[in-house]
Amino acid sequence: MAELKPKVRPKIGLLFTGLHIYWDQFPQLQEIGHNMYNRYLERFREIGDVVEAKFVDTPEGSEKAGEQLAEAGIDILFVFPFGYTTGMIIVPCIFKLSERIPIRLIVSHEDATYDYKNAKTADFLHHSGVCCIPEYAGTLTRIGRKFRVITGWLGDGRFWDEIRKDSIGAAAASAFRELNFAIIGNTYTNMTDMPTDDHRLLKAMGRVFLRPEVEEFEEEYKRVTNEEIQGMFKEFRELYDVDETVTDEHMFESAKIAVVFDKIIKRYDISGYGYYWWGEKDWVTHIRAQSMLAGSRLSSMGRMGVTEGDVKTAMAMKMMDLMGAGGMFIEFNSVDYADNFILVSHDGPVNFNVSEGRAKLQHLDIMHGKTGMGLGVDFDLKKGLVTIVCLTQSDYSCDTFKLIYTVGEVVDGDILNVGNPNGRMRIQKPIPQFMDEWCQEGPIHHFSLGIGDISRETEVFAQAMGFACVRI
Repeated sequence: MAELKPKVRPKIGLLFTGLHIYWDQFPQLQEIGHNMYNRYLERFREIGDVVEAKFVDTPEGSEKAGEQLAEAGIDILFVFPFGYTTGMIIVPCIFKLSERIPIRLIVSHEDATYDYKNAKTADFLHHSGVCCIPEYAGTLTRIGRKFRVITGWLGDGRFWDEIRKDSIGAAAASAFRELNFAIIGNTYTNMTDMPTDDHRLLKAMGRVFLRPEVEEFEEEYKRVTNEEIQGMFKEFRELYDVDETVTDEHMFESAKIAVVFDKIIKRYDISGYGYYWWGEKDWVTHIRAQSMLAGSRLSSMGRMGVTEGDVKTAMAMKMMDLMGAGGMFIEFNSVDYADNFILVSHDGPVNFNVSEGRAKLQHLDIMHGKTGMGLGVDFDLKKGLVTIVCLTQSDYSCDTFKLIYTVGEVVDGDILNVGNPNGRMRIQKPIPQFMDEWCQEGPIHHFSLGIGDISRETEVFAQAMGFACVRI
């Protein structure tokens, strides 16, 4: 599978501000500012494509900058003052931009310190960008625009890491809004948390869920060719460590069904989908029951599939995929009170990108908790920091969706051998406290697991999407 890295390249708006009254008083100051700006510009370009609004020093120039940045379709705006400037140097620009674009005020300088004893007035002004940040902040608060302040000098790795994470989160939201999500068939019978409201998606993204018909899967199944099956055989053998329990006959059906899913999901350009159905004809149920490999292959390619009709978790997985964290369909399975961890897993489609080592393919006489038998996929989850995100609509704190998330760690230790990936996850809070706080936020029983701490990216994504967001 592809290396885990962000699938988005941010489009960064950079508003570099100054105060025009200083230029005649201190002729060398503007050149100093240009030189410093160019050093920062080089670093920003390592993170994304930069749209520049350089040395904006009047309200009129700010308005033009806003028009330029809006037309360019930036994902995020960084406001970087050179010395003190007035609040009206940024307001006209901000008013031209969508309220969904995250704003970051930059407190930074190329020097970690400077020679105070021998400094001239121009040197003082050169280093005084922080002076106007409270004014900027108060102004943004007054006009109802959300923002964060990022502080650090040019050589501070943490400073650039925060800029990178915020840029990726914002770019992921921009990309996410252009994607198609789908519900195929129905939700698992009597699961009260699986139904999903089209109107929330409409509010967030200006679109509704696609709904390919189950009949399309039936008809495509009839049309699959032997050549297509042989091609899928080849892919499966490259992807998996195939257990001796898997016969050619087992592989044949899974390969045939994988061809079907591949055609329909790509036909509608679907990036995330929930699916489930009970067929009056056994073979129709069979197409769904033996779709583990079909969904796993597509999920690992960035087209996230979730059984039980859970499109919400497919959406959370796709968010993580865009950020370069993988995204694995999973749920809580048991609490180990002796060793202080939660066992997490789920049957159904998996994501090879979060595996430690090669995934194992084996035959199961029964798929746990559900009807049908077929091939199971198993692997160990990657050890280390993980972020879990639940995308829900279970309360009314937001008229779109809500992200509930936390950061934990997948740790070593014995795990189950039941034919699907599982792992030990430790949470940063005591488990009793965590479970109460998590459940108070109105979750669903599934969530997406991603590799690494993507808490900052998740919060920026939520802001840019207009989602509520709660960290537990």
